[in-house]
Amino acid sequence: MRQKVEPTAPADIATSIDAHRVRPDVDLERHCRNRQIELATSLKGRKAIYLDIKFWIGIRDAQAISPSHHPYSALLVSLREAVADGRAFCPISDSCFLEVFKQLDVDSRRRTVALIDELSLGVSIISLDIRISTEIAHLLHAALTPEQVYPLDHLVWTKLSYALGYFSPPVGMFDEHIGGAIEKAFFDHMWTIPLIEIESHIGDAMSTKDTGDNERLAHTLNQGIAEHAAGLKNFKQVYEHELVGVMDLYASRAVDIVCNMAPPSLGPRPAKNTDRYKTIERQCLNLLVGAMRLDKGKATLRTLHIEASIHAAVRWSKGQKFKANDFFDIHHAAAAVGYCDAFFTERSLANVLTRSDLGLDKLYDCTVESNPEAALEYVQVRV
Repeated sequence: MRQKVEPTAPADIATSIDAHRVRPDVDLERHCRNRQIELATSLKGRKAIYLDIKFWIGIRDAQAISPSHHPYSALLVSLREAVADGRAFCPISDSCFLEVFKQLDVDSRRRTVALIDELSLGVSIISLDIRISTEIAHLLHAALTPEQVYPLDHLVWTKLSYALGYFSPPVGMFDEHIGGAIEKAFFDHMWTIPLIEIESHIGDAMSTKDTGDNERLAHTLNQGIAEHAAGLKNFKQVYEHELVGVMDLYASRAVDIVCNMAPPSLGPRPAKNTDRYKTIERQCLNLLVGAMRLDKGKATLRTLHIEASIHAAVRWSKGQKFKANDFFDIHHAAAAVGYCDAFFTERSLANVLTRSDLGLDKLYDCTVESNPEAALEYVQVRV
């Protein structure tokens, strides 16, 4: 049955716009940051328990079966109690959002979505690309003005409607004052929308959308593994190769952040593809790679470290190949292990994350479990 969602009244939106008109000094970026800080504060004291799609489907199916006949029933009961009692919440991420909407069966998809609304408290981790940019910015700002930065854990939470990233309505036809108020009112409206309402609008379209990007990426990476396998001497070398490769993708992001931090007295921002820009980009690349050799760097650039580590583990495991769904799992791991207290996932991924030579679970203090019995014990004993 489709859950009924009451639309926001036009009068409420108008009131919100009027409220924001009296604070033109607070731009959209600052308003968004304020709401994130409020959200992080409201979650204080709750354990963040991240479920991958296997566990969401498990507890979803357990709702329709007698508790004594489904292995996930007791886990569902315990999670519901922990969330209701203010002891936990179960956030999702952009990768989880996409996997949920891949479900073709409409009834199953809607039951999964309704359960996510209940247990997540409407909370998601910010999308992968925004999260990496946030981590890089935090590293750079904390190095210069540590007293002026918020804790990184306060900057990564958002609402389900923004799981895939932030967006604003076109406001170019309004003056700057009115347009800014409309953008902030729109943000506040989207902030409150549950996932079940989003599903009602885009569920069918999302379930059939498959660009094949992950299949092509897996093929490309597997070709590269085969071509360079003979030159790989040890795991450290493989990790360094992965690290430099991924940092190279984000060096330009660091350039943008550095340029925004620079005082006007240093002159205008260098244009891309100029010698000056390329020099700064190389310096930023060296800075990011060097930071990752330090504990503080791994603690801050955690998404990149986790993803590079898992990619290296696959490359170093002789005969193992990437599959299309592996990239969802890797993104799950980076979000969950980096920012949550517990991660319930597939056994194969859990084995990689808890390997003694990687120790990702210990590095980020995240309990990783792969079966419902162990997950249940965690919730009952440690939450």
